[in-house]
Amino acid sequence: MSRIGLLQQPFPEPFAADMAKMTAPGREPLTLFTSIGQSPRAWERFTAAAMSGPSPLSMRDREVVIIRTSAKTGGEYEWGIHSKVFGKQAELTPEQVRSTFDGHADDGNWNEHDAALIAATDALLTRHKLDDAEFARLSGQFDTAQILEIIQLISFYHGIAMITGALDLQPEAGMPRFPTA
Repeated sequence: MSRIGLLQQPFPEPFAADMAKMTAPGREPLTLFTSIGQSPRAWERFTAAAMSGPSPLSMRDREVVIIRTSAKTGGEYEWGIHSKVFGKQAELTPEQVRSTFDGHADDGNWNEHDAALIAATDALLTRHKLDDAEFARLSGQFDTAQILEIIQLISFYHGIAMITGALDLQPEAGMPRFPTA
């Protein structure tokens, strides 16, 4: 549930049209969407900032950043969805999914390309900046458009962790929770 309730059907037309594009046939919209959808302005801002559509990053690169950001910001709701629904499609191993939660860039689970993503995500979430060595590691693997997308993904999914935390959204049915020791 959500601390502020959920938008109920029948949905207003703009929201219904978005859900037709964003939700698999026969499935209910995510609680996150129906929580935010209660305010047309909030929904418009959310979708305007969303990182959907064509990307200069591969699906795997996007998911490494999203899942790591969700883990490091306490975003269990989003971590569960992305690790289960998209992790396999992105060819993440179970060890790599676990590493997004409690591993690090150089823990042996990542090649240098992926490790650059993990290290940049950690630095930006910890210090909100990259030092010269961290930027060099990232730019050794990614071009300018990709780097900007990485930064925006981290920012967007950090924001989602704040929304889901503030609204106390519980993981969607069938989605995993954070690992335990």
